[in-house]
Amino acid sequence: MQTGKVPMFKMKPQQGTLWLAIFVFLLGVLAFYDGHRNPGDIAAQDRANLAFALSVVLSGTLMIVATSRMWFRHLWHDRYGRRVRQR
Repeated sequence: MQTGKVPMFKMKPQQGTLWLAIFVFLLGVLAFYDGHRNPGDIAAQDRANLAFALSVVLSGTLMIVATSRMWFRHLWHDRYGRRVRQR
C-alpha cells in the first residue's frame, strides 16, 4: 500500500504500448512483402518502402515511449515505498 502522494514507478516497460509497437512493425513488414510481390510494379514497391519506413519510425517511437521510465535514472529507486518510521 502506498502512503505518499508520489506514485511508485516500476522498472517494467508498458505492456500495451510494447505490443502495439510490435503490431505496427508487423503490419509494415506485411505491407512491404505485399508491395514487392509483383516485381514489375515499381509504384507499389515505392509505396511499400514508404509504408515500411513509416512503420519502423512509428514502432521505434512506441518502443521509446514503452521504455520511457527506464531512461530516467531518478525513477530507478523506490524512495517512497519503504519509509522507516521514526520514533
